[in-house]
Amino acid sequence: MAFKMNGSPAKMGRIQGTAGHSSALKMKAEANTASALKQMELSKEETKGNTRQGENTGQDLTINATGTKITTKSGKEIKVDPKSKSHKAILETRWKKGDKASGGTLNELVEARKGHKKGSAEYAEIQNKINTSLGSKKVHKGTKTTKGGKTVTTTPKGTTTRKSDGKNVMKGLGSQKGNTLTYANKQAEKVKIEKANTQIKKGKSTGDKNTRDKGQLEKGEIRSGRDNAKTGTKLSRFLGKLKVKRNKRQLANRAKKNSPADMNDKY
Repeated sequence: MAFKMNGSPAKMGRIQGTAGHSSALKMKAEANTASALKQMELSKEETKGNTRQGENTGQDLTINATGTKITTKSGKEIKVDPKSKSHKAILETRWKKGDKASGGTLNELVEARKGHKKGSAEYAEIQNKINTSLGSKKVHKGTKTTKGGKTVTTTPKGTTTRKSDGKNVMKGLGSQKGNTLTYANKQAEKVKIEKANTQIKKGKSTGDKNTRDKGQLEKGEIRSGRDNAKTGTKLSRFLGKLKVKRNKRQLANRAKKNSPADMNDKY
């Protein structure tokens, strides 16, 4: 909401605000800085052995996005050399924690983000999931400009807003009850399935049945709800489980057929 200020900007700039106002501005600036840096808190256990002597003083640490600055719980700031081994270790620890927070989909989310234009609803949904996983409070919104020149917030296609928490989830009978995937989770799943499809195609083109069946097994496990119990529908999860059983049986039978003991029986 816009409001009018009396007096020129130059004069306003020379007027000192109250102590409370200054404090509020400082807090806001610090909050924005923290958000922009996408800081993540790591416990002393998580960073044990991953930092140089003197960097970790037995305290929980806050690491910035690039892993070049550490802030201890006591407020001490320590710069980390980007070329040091500890810098690489810190980033790896930070990424692993973020991946765990994302449900093991952080790499897939980053890959899925590449397929969308920055500023779109789809890009925003995926980026928000990445930010949340990495400890950032920064929230992106997908926007577009209407013919009348008005900027409006958009949501990804094929989604609906869940009334209970306002999240964008895939449309379906259970969408309002939390029984469908969020858009970001669905995109991460698509990346995993595409990787499995690539393996299947490779196996078929080279005549390697094991490669083909392992790809089909991976795809079936994803469809069955291995990574997320809310994937697809009850029917698709059931069919996925049947596919898993079939591929496991194919792989086991082929392994037995090609075992040394079995080969000896033929001679």
